[in-house]
Amino acid sequence: MKGFRWIAAALAACACACAQFAHAAGQAVEAQETAVLQRAAVSGTDRELGMGIAEFPPNAAKPRHKATGPELCYVLAGEVIVQIEGKPAHRYRAGESFALPANAVHVTTAGASGAKVLASWVHTPGKPFNVPAGD
Repeated sequence: MKGFRWIAAALAACACACAQFAHAAGQAVEAQETAVLQRAAVSGTDRELGMGIAEFPPNAAKPRHKATGPELCYVLAGEVIVQIEGKPAHRYRAGESFALPANAVHVTTAGASGAKVLASWVHTPGKPFNVPAGD
């Protein structure tokens, strides 16, 4: 088990160093995929409620996209800057929440210390939820 812990620690350190190198080189670091915690059918509809955790390394961003259903988000740690197309960017810190309407084209970027966000959403099962918005 000690060997496994050492390997896991080495891989984590390497991933962190690679993210820092990419950021220092001026490359955009992308946020990780949201880890889905739970899904539940919305009774009487063809919709599903989902809940997950989105983790962002420092200064990482989720590229320009839109969600096919509404989202509610709560910042657990750090801060995020949400830029909805056509509106001023807004910074949300740990302990704050925000809502995104369905089909709102946006970019979410973490602050300098990264971020952890609890997200919930409604969508149609079997169809994509986050859709790239293009240029």
